[in-house]
Amino acid sequence: MSPWRRIRPLISTTVRFFHISLIEAQNQHSGARLGLLWTPLSAIIFSAVLAIVFRHSDQISTADFFLYVFCGYVFWTFVADSLTGSTNLIQSQLEFAVHNNLSVLGLFLKSLVDRLFEYLFNIVFLLIFIVALRPSDFSWSILLFPVFLAICVLASLGASYLVNIITILYPDMKTAVQVGARFMFFASPVFWSAESSHGARAILVTYNLAAYYLSAARQVFGLQPFVAFDWVVISASSVVVAGAGYIVFAASQNFVRNFK
Repeated sequence: MSPWRRIRPLISTTVRFFHISLIEAQNQHSGARLGLLWTPLSAIIFSAVLAIVFRHSDQISTADFFLYVFCGYVFWTFVADSLTGSTNLIQSQLEFAVHNNLSVLGLFLKSLVDRLFEYLFNIVFLLIFIVALRPSDFSWSILLFPVFLAICVLASLGASYLVNIITILYPDMKTAVQVGARFMFFASPVFWSAESSHGARAILVTYNLAAYYLSAARQVFGLQPFVAFDWVVISASSVVVAGAGYIVFAASQNFVRNFK
């Protein structure tokens, strides 16, 4: 079989999922005049408020800090949805899966595409703001975006399956995951600067895995200098999470039945 014949079904399925995500997003905002624009607009407004309230130093302009926060926030939304959005995915999406002839893996891929759709939509506006406010930030690092996206896809897919299996076995963990995600939002450098951190913040930057992903997300767009160590950490972490997810997926085939 030629490589194209192997890749074509994957491309076709991906395009189909993105189309479904678009339709669902349009239906969600069907009564609003701005429609889909509410997705990035809500993130922009929230990030602007955070940037104004939590700007810690006059050495960084409000515009620069807004870009820092906006980039971090839209990525954190992707991370949070990977965790909290997966706590009851299998339990709640049975009808959707049956209607669309999806397997368990297909259901999680569809959920992943939903997260990617929102993240990429927000990234378009991030790029617009960077061009308008800090065009000098664009550099060769933007070429790392596909690599960064692939790394995050591995971690997101693996983590979402692990979280869902845990909440099936231990239902109380659903609330624990949701509370933990809210705690991690404040414990991660989403709206506070990781640079020159000291005390408790320095510990969070060093030992909080999310800080490395947030740093890499900003490095891609030139908002932070490139640090090779951050990429080593997130690459290794994503491989471990994806590997663990695959092992659990293979071992749970008799426990979680295929929806087909």
